[in-house]
Amino acid sequence: MKAAFTSMAAAVAMSCVMAAGIVSLQAQGTPRSSWSGVFTAAQADRGKQLFMDNCAKCHGESLAGDEAAPQLAGSNFLSNWNGENVADLVERIHTSMPADDPGKLSLASATDLAAFMLASNQMPAGQAELPRDPTIQAQIRIDAINPAAK
Repeated sequence: MKAAFTSMAAAVAMSCVMAAGIVSLQAQGTPRSSWSGVFTAAQADRGKQLFMDNCAKCHGESLAGDEAAPQLAGSNFLSNWNGENVADLVERIHTSMPADDPGKLSLASATDLAAFMLASNQMPAGQAELPRDPTIQAQIRIDAINPAAK
């Protein structure tokens, strides 16, 4: 009888530990919005300099784009990227830009450029830099409209 009770208590304790772990993982995996201050102003400033040096020749200094290069600020950009995650944006920048030298930009530079693009789309800066870790970036959803304003 004592062994059965001990076994049952151990099973209950293990269930509690597993449930706590699942709740913790769910909390870590909860997507954040690009409107929740996911980059710093300094990071966006670094991204702006990178943009002027590497991207403005095609996308324009105002990020308006043209026939060959898409808009990076404004309704078309927000519509195209709405619901996507920041990791995908950073990866696209890293692997395909600049068009005349794809892959030239490091992941760190691509992350700073993404921060500049978010800032250029009126998303607010926060206290912490946009992480360079793609796993964390993947948890940040790009929202065309601030979810807090809905």
